Amino acid sequence: MTSSTLNIIMKIVIKTNFPFTIILLAIFGSPFCCISQELTNEFQDKSHFSQTFDAQRSYRVYLPEGYENGKNYPVTYFFHGWGGRHFKDDNALLEYEMIGELVDKYQVILVMWDGRIIESEHRPYNIGCPEQVIFQVQMKDYFLELVAHIDSTYNTFTNREHRAIIGYSMGGIMSFFIAGKYPDMISVAVNMTGSPEFNIGYPNNNTLYSLRHTFANLKDLKIRFHNSSAGELSGQNREVYKGALWQGGMDIEYWEFPGGHKVDERGETDVFEMAMNFVDKAYKKPKIRNDQWSHYDLYSNYKVWDYAVFSNKTTSGFTYLRNVSKDGFGFHSRKWLPIAPPLDNLTATIATAAIYEPGAKYQIQQYQQRDGKVKSTTKKATNKGKLNFELDGNGHEIGIYKNGGNPKLTYVGYSLENDKRLIRVGEENKLIVQLANLGEELDKSKKITLTIKSTDRSVTTDKETYSLLPVSFGSRLINTEPIILRCNKQAPNDAEPSVVKITLTISYDSLVFNEEFDVPVFFDVPQFENLTIDDGVLVKNGVFGLGNGDGEVSPGEQVMVYANGYRTQLFYDDPYIKVLEENQNAENLTAKWSCDGTTISSIIKIAENCPDNYEIKILAKYETKDFMPITRRCFWGFVNLKVKSIKK
Repeated sequence: MTSSTLNIIMKIVIKTNFPFTIILLAIFGSPFCCISQELTNEFQDKSHFSQTFDAQRSYRVYLPEGYENGKNYPVTYFFHGWGGRHFKDDNALLEYEMIGELVDKYQVILVMWDGRIIESEHRPYNIGCPEQVIFQVQMKDYFLELVAHIDSTYNTFTNREHRAIIGYSMGGIMSFFIAGKYPDMISVAVNMTGSPEFNIGYPNNNTLYSLRHTFANLKDLKIRFHNSSAGELSGQNREVYKGALWQGGMDIEYWEFPGGHKVDERGETDVFEMAMNFVDKAYKKPKIRNDQWSHYDLYSNYKVWDYAVFSNKTTSGFTYLRNVSKDGFGFHSRKWLPIAPPLDNLTATIATAAIYEPGAKYQIQQYQQRDGKVKSTTKKATNKGKLNFELDGNGHEIGIYKNGGNPKLTYVGYSLENDKRLIRVGEENKLIVQLANLGEELDKSKKITLTIKSTDRSVTTDKETYSLLPVSFGSRLINTEPIILRCNKQAPNDAEPSVVKITLTISYDSLVFNEEFDVPVFFDVPQFENLTIDDGVLVKNGVFGLGNGDGEVSPGEQVMVYANGYRTQLFYDDPYIKVLEENQNAENLTAKWSCDGTTISSIIKIAENCPDNYEIKILAKYETKDFMPITRRCFWGFVNLKVKSIKK
């Protein structure tokens, strides 16, 4: 008797009454242990030695019917949620024996890993609020080991087009994080009601990883996102999905189902099959890789698409490889996402993929964000066809070409009238976009045009296309004519991205360049009146400012602003606030769990030369949180800070 036949019998037994069960026992015999044993053969619980853990690690593997025939199979990895293991996930309500039927149907190897770091720690993956990141072990390292073990042990396809991840809850955020960490290894990922954000990294060097701001890492994958209508995370996961729409260009399916925080109803596999069906279609028709890619990473050293980054990063934050192609790339660092100052004193070595002619010389045009200049050099490719760059974290855009190559028109910055950085809602904003030509020199007789759009429908411009002119004769810097930009965006009442993403299409002769950048918005909101200033004085469970502690804003002080008793996140473009010295405080406003969504507040530095009685107008936001479901509520207003000199 086959296992599938026994599965059918078991379902009948469960759904029928006692007398009919007796009849079945009379026909097939009474030892249910035999049925259970054969059902268990749908999967096998295995272990292997892990260098990452320096110990044996267990996993569960399902092999499809016909596996013994020797052909290769795609591999799907399943990541469990909190309290789960490779053999159980009580909250997901998985039917492990029935899942074997899906493995047979879709002819795939299914591997369930164990995310528990040590036996006594129910929180998996070493992720959470900062105080919950307590192990040096990193699951991103173990994933590489597990994949290598599975590929060397079983008959698998070893290319990215036949490798996928499905994850639930804490495994859901890990599905998008690991897939985004290794887009060169994974082609499809499914997040089932995953956590929206967690700190990831080492105990003394971890970073808040918010899915809503990191979809750039997933643009080369097909992804599916499940969200419940009434589960604990339903509201926060709508924020995450809005982040995918904000990013734009995503190959994503979003599904919101009625019910709570789970995968399936007990005794069913309908939803799990939806995920497997989505993965199966992606295996059969994988996403075509984009011509250029971008990648955020929170680790000091990493490899992606055969590029390698080695840095001295020891603090929270990200490095960012932007628009990488054979023609060049950008390298930046950010203290947080989406818009932030660069990391202090960061240096890095970037080794490209082996895509250049070994030993050949290449022209390098390098734009440096800090001084706004383009520097020309030459580099010789290694005997393996790589180019190496030594860069700091202050922002660089690099063009790579041989003599006789093409121009490379690259976005390097924008400016607004009166040296502003935030576009004003309800006003005409005069925007100038700056490009740099980081390739072969332009033919002055050929026209450059630019089309500007936004992933946010609230943004409009006065024309469809714009012309561009060199800043000066022979200059590699090019400015657009002034663009009249209008924005009627409303201040969001949740934590969806509040900045607008601008996309550019630049045409030169037959060449087309695609660029994007983010611009913060000064919303049309009322004034917050009830303010308290932390300049080194205790306001509420902690001192975050640094100053004379008199509760007033003075030149040279670091201040946190409270509105209506809440810490605020601040957005500004006043020249007397030192942007590069801003810091943030992250805290969890508990709604149900010990870590269920992070709230950000700002600590800003007032310039030492700020005039006495000078008034600074700043956009501010504070958050509250409700349960159930967990609902993040954002309140926006502007504040006027009067700077008073310290009396000596």
